[in-house]
Amino acid sequence: MSQGNPILIENLTLTLKKKLILDSVSLQAEKGKITGIIGSSGSGKTTIFKCLLNLNLPKDAKMEGKILIFGKKPKDIPRRLVQPVFQDTISFFNHGWNLRKCLQEPLKINFKLSKEEINFRIETILKEFSIKEKALEQPINRFSGGELQRLSIIRALLCEPQIILMDEPVSALDVIIQEEVIEIIKRINIEKGITILFISHDIDVVSVLCQNVYVMNEGKIVEYGEITKILDKPENTYTKELIDSRNLTDIKY
Repeated sequence: MSQGNPILIENLTLTLKKKLILDSVSLQAEKGKITGIIGSSGSGKTTIFKCLLNLNLPKDAKMEGKILIFGKKPKDIPRRLVQPVFQDTISFFNHGWNLRKCLQEPLKINFKLSKEEINFRIETILKEFSIKEKALEQPINRFSGGELQRLSIIRALLCEPQIILMDEPVSALDVIIQEEVIEIIKRINIEKGITILFISHDIDVVSVLCQNVYVMNEGKIVEYGEITKILDKPENTYTKELIDSRNLTDIKY
């Protein structure tokens, strides 16, 4: 499964109630790299995210084209190998559980492990992220948004994925917490070699995190290239507008 580009999309077109949502989208994510998809709200970014996760689309949606993950259709790939990190972490976790139970769940689903082995894996990864063991007994609803975003990444890593799909994972966080989460994403990419597809509307975040980026507008890929080249010499009018309107901060990610 590790050969070739982990993600390949060719001529993906999706219509919903005769409205064109995706228009002949083609993209790929290179192994071990962080690839970005950037565009404004409604550009089609999250629809691609849902298609890659094989999430249910509306019954009247019509899809054409090719989506391959490790050369196979998304429905044929074990779920643990492709893990999501969502913007909305609050609804992602079961708020009737404590942290331990939330982190035990993916291990119970994806691996045949004893209770002791499960707890050992959880305690080991918490140490990697400098989270104290006593946090495991804390109810999920006691954690802040930034803490939940870190924990959603940890939950994904427990599954030992080869790909992590991230949909606006830092957009709801304040700038300082954004910086911390971005450093975590960089770290897991470098240390674990995980392929990451990072979806965002924020070109500043994408510019410090992604090696390559696809620019989307109205369901189309309007530009693609190395992030440094796109920032220096954008070719598409929409890309230029996106760069001109960005809100630069003093944070050095």
